Amino acid sequence: MVNKSRKTPSNSHDIKGRSGIRWSILFHMAWSNIINKKLRSALTVTGVIIGIGSIFFLLSFGLGIQDLVTKQIIGNQTIKTVVVSTTNSRIVKLDKDIVKKMTSLPHVQESGLVYSFPGSLSQKGSAVDTVAYGVDMHYQDMVALKIIDGRLLTQQDNKSVLINDSAAKAIGFKNPKDAVGKKINLTVPLQDAGAKKDSFENNYTVVGLVSTGAGSEVYIPSFHFDLAGVPAYSEVQLLVDNTNNIPNLRKQVESMGFQTTSPSDTIDQVNQIFSLFNLVLVGFGSVSMVVAVLGMFNTLTISLLERTKEIGLMMAMGGRNRDMSRLFIIEALLLSVMGAATGIGLAVIIGQIVNTVLVTFARQRGVETAFQLFATPPWLILSLIGFMGLVGLVVAILPARRAHRINPIDALRRE
Repeated sequence: MVNKSRKTPSNSHDIKGRSGIRWSILFHMAWSNIINKKLRSALTVTGVIIGIGSIFFLLSFGLGIQDLVTKQIIGNQTIKTVVVSTTNSRIVKLDKDIVKKMTSLPHVQESGLVYSFPGSLSQKGSAVDTVAYGVDMHYQDMVALKIIDGRLLTQQDNKSVLINDSAAKAIGFKNPKDAVGKKINLTVPLQDAGAKKDSFENNYTVVGLVSTGAGSEVYIPSFHFDLAGVPAYSEVQLLVDNTNNIPNLRKQVESMGFQTTSPSDTIDQVNQIFSLFNLVLVGFGSVSMVVAVLGMFNTLTISLLERTKEIGLMMAMGGRNRDMSRLFIIEALLLSVMGAATGIGLAVIIGQIVNTVLVTFARQRGVETAFQLFATPPWLILSLIGFMGLVGLVVAILPARRAHRINPIDALRRE
């Protein structure tokens, strides 16, 4: 009589009570298989290196260009500011009462004031048209003028002036730095400004040289325009405590009849453009990524076919079906992570070499400011390594499932 109470498990070897193979042993077996199959493993890892390396290189380039363009467009402005200007209306003006009201609005930390008028700059017979800015100390700090030589204006300055390098060259200084400490004459007409004076003219001492662009620009203390009786400011900058509060502040200011702009607008537009640009770059890099994935899948499949008898033996000695699946998952993860890390490392090195060559070439053409065309943020490195690890898991699913279903008896009968 057959005892029907005893049942033999069918395909499954995940019998309750079996401890299976330790993770450390599975890791060692997967690593040994990669090492023993040097050529196949090298070709597979090379495919991953090319795939991830090309994606990282292109994305690094795209992010670097985005950062460079953003810095050039925004310049020295802080993104926590709101720039307030008039709509050329005679009804609303940026006078002291309005500025006081704006400064008292919620989340406004301080305000920077500026007058802006065309003027004439001269030195020893050389004259040039310029834009004269009358600034207070808050505005000067918000704009964060880039000093080339000398210093910024202070509260104690009376007849001191900042000029940019373009203005220094225009009035005859071959080396713009030579202008620091020299006397210059500035004339500013005010006929159309509604001021008490038709113009003012003074000799100023250049205390600092700044870099602001191609046009001729001069910065003087704002009290010169106050003494001339200029009734309204040309522009006001409001410093906000947090960028999240900028939209609400702009609505409040615009309800008073003024125009507002913010560097955050430009940043949003740049980010939108470069989001599409980066997607295109990733698309180019993904072509080689597809080849790498196919190569990894082929490697794991061949490895499964070659090791069928070995798997059957391990299962006969106490291994579980899930251990066989884990073995191929670990092998896929090792191949993908090694390839991703190496590919990113090589992409960083190549990017720095390319950037160094371009910076050297630019300096030979007269560009003094160094630049960085490739960005390597930590989040990008970790994201691509994690992405490749996930790809390795997906690629290993089919070989791992086939390994899970191997019947040890059929496996041992082979060969």
